[in-house]
Amino acid sequence: MANSSEKEVVDLLILVDATASMTSYLQALKQSLPQIISISALTNCFDRIGILAYRDYAHRDLLDWSGWTSCAQMQQDGGATLIAKANALHAVRGESDDHPEAAKTGLAQAYEYMRTDAKTLMLVYADAPPHIEGLKTRAHNGDKELQALSDPQSYGGYGPLFADWVSAAKTMREGEKRVQVMSILHFPYHPQDSAYFDYLATMTRGAAIHLNNSQARTISEVTVEVLLAWMGVKKEGAGSVALPAKLSWYVDTDIGKVKAEGELAAFLPFGDVIASQRLALTSELLEQRLPKKATPLKDFARSYKEDAAYRDIVTTHLRAIIESDVAAMSLNPVFGSLWRTFCNDKENPHGQDLLDLFGLKVNGLAYADDRAKMKTWLEESYDYTAEVLEAIAKVPKGLQYPCVCLDPTLSYELAPQAEDEDSEDNRPITSFRRDELLELGRSCDYRILRRLGRVLTRLTFVESADAMPGHIAAAGQETVTRIPMALVRKEYGRKFWRILLHIVVPGTMLSGRAAALLGALTIRMGVQPLRRAAEEIPETWNVSCLSLILDADKAYTEHYNDGFMGSEAGLLWDQDRELFRRLVDYKMLELNLDTTLHAQVAWTPHKTTMSLGPTIMCKLCQYHRSVTGMGPENICGLCCYNRDNPNATDQANIHCHTADADGEAENIYWYECSAKHCRAQYIVHEADRLNVRPKCHYCRMGETAPILECSKCLNGMIRPLEYRHGLDEATFTCVGCSQGRQTIIDIYEHMNEAHGGYYGDLEDDEDGE
Repeated sequence: MANSSEKEVVDLLILVDATASMTSYLQALKQSLPQIISISALTNCFDRIGILAYRDYAHRDLLDWSGWTSCAQMQQDGGATLIAKANALHAVRGESDDHPEAAKTGLAQAYEYMRTDAKTLMLVYADAPPHIEGLKTRAHNGDKELQALSDPQSYGGYGPLFADWVSAAKTMREGEKRVQVMSILHFPYHPQDSAYFDYLATMTRGAAIHLNNSQARTISEVTVEVLLAWMGVKKEGAGSVALPAKLSWYVDTDIGKVKAEGELAAFLPFGDVIASQRLALTSELLEQRLPKKATPLKDFARSYKEDAAYRDIVTTHLRAIIESDVAAMSLNPVFGSLWRTFCNDKENPHGQDLLDLFGLKVNGLAYADDRAKMKTWLEESYDYTAEVLEAIAKVPKGLQYPCVCLDPTLSYELAPQAEDEDSEDNRPITSFRRDELLELGRSCDYRILRRLGRVLTRLTFVESADAMPGHIAAAGQETVTRIPMALVRKEYGRKFWRILLHIVVPGTMLSGRAAALLGALTIRMGVQPLRRAAEEIPETWNVSCLSLILDADKAYTEHYNDGFMGSEAGLLWDQDRELFRRLVDYKMLELNLDTTLHAQVAWTPHKTTMSLGPTIMCKLCQYHRSVTGMGPENICGLCCYNRDNPNATDQANIHCHTADADGEAENIYWYECSAKHCRAQYIVHEADRLNVRPKCHYCRMGETAPILECSKCLNGMIRPLEYRHGLDEATFTCVGCSQGRQTIIDIYEHMNEAHGGYYGDLEDDEDGE
């Protein structure tokens, strides 16, 4: 946040091509917009934010404007109005689309909406060039645009200035309204055409980013990184991170020689006037070459501590980001900095709620790698070293003994055991990570208890100062932390069990419930020196009484629920009640291991012969093709391959497995993608050449398959978004269900048999391992 006396007023305007091929861009905008709004609200970086979508003159809705949303409004409602407007945007196909789009019209309209007393940072998303004089693909829509922009009264009188691309760029650079353009581009079919946006970005002292792919996740990630780099914000301690894009710029910056858009050499990479260069994008390259915001941002942590209103804003937006995209917390340095500040604020009444929500969302992430990264990052956020040392310092000198510590001269490794399945936990206990120790707060799995049991049995108990080993006394408290047993007392906050694991991983502090479980584990294991300390924990529960406690809680609630105390009256906290119920349910599950279970699962086609199903006519080969094999712009996958590989010896046979205009066709082989995160069904031409596990085109390219779920068997079938117009997705049925095949299979099984007797072994495991 800039100092108010020197504050640079900046508006953010997002200009996006909203034609049929831009579906992933619009999806990315919906994903990244909550982050952008929160960044703006937390940094006060943008005074207003607006979204303008443009299409072409063949579309009914040429322009779609969200209106401006102020920073103050975003701080109040979290940008709900703007997010709703973005969610309503959809990619539209015109009646007679041509390759270029009405980008000039979009710029003219955007320029009219800007103001003279503020600078506008414009993010431009495009995958097609503007209508340019002399361009082969200009077609009739370009003539319509030229006529519309030539009207002296069009777009607040600015229209004629945008009829020519060079004039538009110079107007945005030198006109009465200051504009800086960041172009975020993906031109897969005509990459040379992207140079028009390179020129626009360079003229306005911006930057042009060329994406490696058009996945929504890629677009969203690059967008946020570009904004953060422009703001001058970087992640502390992070090295250079590779991004899925390239940064381009002109080697010869004397672009003033270009007079009109007809001088194509000024734009194309192979031109004679200006040469351009592209490098793989990294966070370091962005920091070096991206133009920055004129005024620096204020220290977020200081603002949080000094401004109560700002603390409320931070809490609101951290909650919004955690709920919408928790992974952004670790990637975005603005959120990361404020999260750590928030975690260290023990006075914030929303602290525990937000921590619980964070853990819940992290555990709900779909991919294991994402969960692991977030847990590692969260571990760094939970460093309570200062609080631990403060708690120890509050204990008087006369009560510093007895205490516990780890003897640094001892080896904490276990001898290898051939039959030990959990060989990872043969590591020294000093190599455990904080997230591994904190797992006790989420689960009492035997592996977690065994890990903590190893810690408890390797602690060094020191009765008095005289009994302290000389080498530990010489090392000092800074080197070998000693936890006084007096910390179990009420006057010292009963923190002994909460901070005990600090001596294993510095900075570790358990929640109250996890600390109680650690004490209960000590009693169960019979660790005598710590037994009395464990008995001091008021939260320790007797598991055998759980059912009785739940019955008493129910009776208490029914007796006192007279309409005055409300539904929250009860003996137990909601969290405890849910935990106890789960424990009782687990026991009932154990007692019913031999009960017959009836499950219904969807079928898996593998070289299954069926009809083509829904078809689309390819505009190149003129054959009706299965919608599962269609590429973009009404071109089938076979024609796409032949077009992109004209010299290949294995040209695809475009005459096989086609349908006539009435949809009549020969049968074809159907497969299911083997990727676990996909499992989409699709057709395969020339199935005899399939010598590997079936995998759909999207998974092979590292993209997300456009899956449509069957309303009957719940299987997924590939159906690109651009071919779903007029389709009722709620009642959609796959080809198998439509043809009356048995697509749902009944399975009867015992749980114990399904898991190889694993659950039954628990009853015979005397050691709990």
